[in-house]
Amino acid sequence: MRKIALLMVLACTMALQLWAQNRTVTGKVTDSKGQPLPGVSVTARGQKVGTQTDANGIFSISLPENVKQLEISSVGFVSRNVAVGAGSNLAVSLEEAKTSDLSEVTVVAYGTQKKPEITGAIAKVGAADIENRPFTSVDKALQGQVAGLQSVASSGQPGATQDIRIRGFSSITASNSPLWVVDGVPINTGDASRLATTGNLLSTLNPNDIESVSVLKDASATAVYGSRGANGVILVTTKQGRTGKTRFKIDTEAGFSEIAYQNNLYKPLNAAQYFELTREGLINAGIANAGNVDAVMTSNFGFGNGADFNWLDNTSRRGTQQSISASASGGSDKTSFYLSGSYFRQEGIVVQSDFKRYSAALNVKHRVNDKFVISTQLNAGIVDQIAPLNGGAFGNPVLSSFFLLPSRNAYNANGSYNITAPDFGPGALFNTLYIADVDKRKLAQNSIRGNVSGEYNILKNLKFTTRYGADYNVLEEDQYNNPFHGDGQAASGRAFFYYTRYYNWTWTNILDYRYNITKNKDFYADLKVGYEAQKSTGVLSNVQSQGFPPNLDLIVPSVGATPIQSTRTGTDFAFNSAFSILNLNYKDRYAVSASFRRDGSSRFGSNNQFGNFWSVGGTWNIDQESFMQDVRWVSQLKLRGSYGVNGNAGIGNYDWRPLYGYGANYNQTTGSTPTNPGNVDLTWELNKQFNVGFDFGLFKNRFTGTVDYYDRKSEDLLLNEPLSPTSGFTTVTRNVGSMYNRGVEVTVNVAPIQTKDFRWNINFNIAFNKNRVTAISAGQPQILAGVFTRRPGYDFQTYFARLWAGVDPANGDPLWYTDSTKKTTTNNYNLAARTATFGTATPKFFGGFTNTFTFKGLSIEAQFNYSGGNYLRDTWGGFYNGSGNGGAFNKVVRQYEQRWRTPGVASEMPRYVYNGNRLAQSFSTFYLYKGDYIRLRDLTVGYDFPRALLEKIKLTSLRIYGRGTNMWTKVKDSNVPFDPEQGVSNETNLNVYIPATYTFGLNIGF
Repeated sequence: MRKIALLMVLACTMALQLWAQNRTVTGKVTDSKGQPLPGVSVTARGQKVGTQTDANGIFSISLPENVKQLEISSVGFVSRNVAVGAGSNLAVSLEEAKTSDLSEVTVVAYGTQKKPEITGAIAKVGAADIENRPFTSVDKALQGQVAGLQSVASSGQPGATQDIRIRGFSSITASNSPLWVVDGVPINTGDASRLATTGNLLSTLNPNDIESVSVLKDASATAVYGSRGANGVILVTTKQGRTGKTRFKIDTEAGFSEIAYQNNLYKPLNAAQYFELTREGLINAGIANAGNVDAVMTSNFGFGNGADFNWLDNTSRRGTQQSISASASGGSDKTSFYLSGSYFRQEGIVVQSDFKRYSAALNVKHRVNDKFVISTQLNAGIVDQIAPLNGGAFGNPVLSSFFLLPSRNAYNANGSYNITAPDFGPGALFNTLYIADVDKRKLAQNSIRGNVSGEYNILKNLKFTTRYGADYNVLEEDQYNNPFHGDGQAASGRAFFYYTRYYNWTWTNILDYRYNITKNKDFYADLKVGYEAQKSTGVLSNVQSQGFPPNLDLIVPSVGATPIQSTRTGTDFAFNSAFSILNLNYKDRYAVSASFRRDGSSRFGSNNQFGNFWSVGGTWNIDQESFMQDVRWVSQLKLRGSYGVNGNAGIGNYDWRPLYGYGANYNQTTGSTPTNPGNVDLTWELNKQFNVGFDFGLFKNRFTGTVDYYDRKSEDLLLNEPLSPTSGFTTVTRNVGSMYNRGVEVTVNVAPIQTKDFRWNINFNIAFNKNRVTAISAGQPQILAGVFTRRPGYDFQTYFARLWAGVDPANGDPLWYTDSTKKTTTNNYNLAARTATFGTATPKFFGGFTNTFTFKGLSIEAQFNYSGGNYLRDTWGGFYNGSGNGGAFNKVVRQYEQRWRTPGVASEMPRYVYNGNRLAQSFSTFYLYKGDYIRLRDLTVGYDFPRALLEKIKLTSLRIYGRGTNMWTKVKDSNVPFDPEQGVSNETNLNVYIPATYTFGLNIGF
């Protein structure tokens, strides 16, 4: 008993001594706006002692006497080391992490990684660069933000699709668009409309609900997506709730828009200018002489009727824009949530152009216990869109701006629409103001995207995750053409209804195991193995009728007397995949990654339904080496390298199948016929990519950057190879051909000035890409695609054109070179040889740069984007700039001012001859213009009210701002006819003009 008592006394004495050597430190951790931060890690420097903040940001920790500092850290915030004393009661404020912070967590394929672990080429765009922008979809907000990502519009129609290419074109006939993944679920994107001129499935997703976007560019980052990662992957992470007090946020914005770029040389002529030009053209053509030319113009073109109607001013307008979003987020230690709703309206700058969106999001995460977490992410959007016709359609209001004569007044003297002869009779262009008012062209899109997932910690380092995601899109398209004027007149009125439904589901199951190779956890392996199944089904229905009552009230197809079409078809595809990812990390100094995926796809032949895709990558964080510890001006120095193979499955769902279809007419009875030759050996295009890059940070990350070089080779291209017509088909899809893209990408971030009150930050990125086709199908010297030639040794978008040689000063004839040597000329268009030596539609470089200035609460941000080295084609220039071609259509100022008039005097354009001068209107390099431009993409001036004032009025944040987008554009070629942004093909198509938008906004948090 004495021994036991003695042991108890000794134990109590030791405990008292240990207690006497410890002290308790308490504190509170908040963000930069004073809001408490729950779940923040608080650890003793050099010790294995730690705790976390509670829901109110408060912590308490018992520390040994020898601990002098605490390390305070949380995901998404800059870590801080804080000195402590006896009985310290600390108040710690954490700044939100910037993109240059080494500890930043980035969303990658099937998970997240810290910067030192990343071996691939990945760029991140945060919420601040996406939200509260006057764009209808997130793809438009990416323009100029990421090196190597080209995001360009071909239309200013609100809700139009955006062309996106990552590191160039990888395929000739298969898809070149990246894979979009929202909260871990691959989704359908692009233009799914079939009757409207344009649409965009991403337009139903509210950009204000997005937390971040990760752009995966090289094989190390994308190969785990296998046959869908060839063109890059864009990962979208929506906003999640945080534990703590419920926070509310309201964002509202309103403004207007107008045409962003106009060239005065391409303004339509007024009546006097048109008749002067036409008088000259009729005489030059020998159709009239000085004595009767006025009579000819009076009887054919409305000369002398006193009209001078400006169609450009009347078909374009100042558009309006307004939006409001409200969100709430918060939760407890067990459950967190994010809830939002929004309304967005954008009126286009051309008549019959409009866009409305209603959207909502709900994200909930619940911790059942220490082992089991369930969550769901859901967003839904409803879009109502009205879009006019484009291109050469007579009902296109943009076309009418340039083609309709100023002597054709849109209105009668009594104010009613003028839709009768001679101005708008049969065979003439339409009165598009009447068409815009009476005809209907509506697109309704309804989308629901979401997933439900569960995470279960089987063991300490072993986790199982299952996620079922769905992407559901319904499109309803209504079109009505009235019986009195326009496209519906010949059919006594007509109506269409197209119904499109796509349901895409994905089920993913992943086992994630972390193995600590060394006991101190300096060296560990992270292994993921998974199984994923995906299926997308589509239902398409078309209804059309004609023969409508002579009124404008009955406009649905069921009213039409004559049914024309009633069809229903289906389409689907499926993927079945197994994959694995291995990451090795040693002290955040060396990291190695490897991935393997085996894909099965319904899109490929029965002999080749499965394919293998893989990647390897490595990172050396040189700044973590002992020999760098004394080099204090280097914050980060990292070398990366990777190589891998992924695939492209972006073809038709049934291209490989030999098909036999019904619905053919055989001797006035129902017949069937072969519809596709098929190819059971068809398989994936292969994309093999090598990437090497380095990341650096200097002077405490005030100067950071990334440089990447890549070599991207595409093999076994999916091309249509010619067949003998005796087979009953002209082509069959086979794996033939190859191409490559090689390039350099540079991103630099600089903070030249950082003081207590003033900061100046610069972000700059540029990408150089060289594309070459290296092989096509045997026996084909080239593949012609419109004005482009696809041939070995040349860029994918090389123009195949006759070379313009100028104007003969003696007689005003157009001249072309007879070959690429440019030694001899001809005025015979058909004797001019077509060559591929002039240029391409693909830019040699593109990028963006941003300057941000902050003084106390005031901030100014100016973002520019630019592109150059390519040529832009004026597709319809042969009519309004074609030296007399289409003489009954209006012309532009350039045609009027630069035409040849005097023998011996040089001019830019040939002699004006009514109905054309020696085919000067035909395609040649005359209609190609240098596409180099720089644009002020975004200018924002804002003010954040000080915290002291906010506390008085019970708000957590209050910001007002004014913003302008596309408000200034500078082009290299003064003859560029329209906006230099014309999609990746750089061909104008008389689309709705790209808008410059001016808005004012208010952000409130409480």
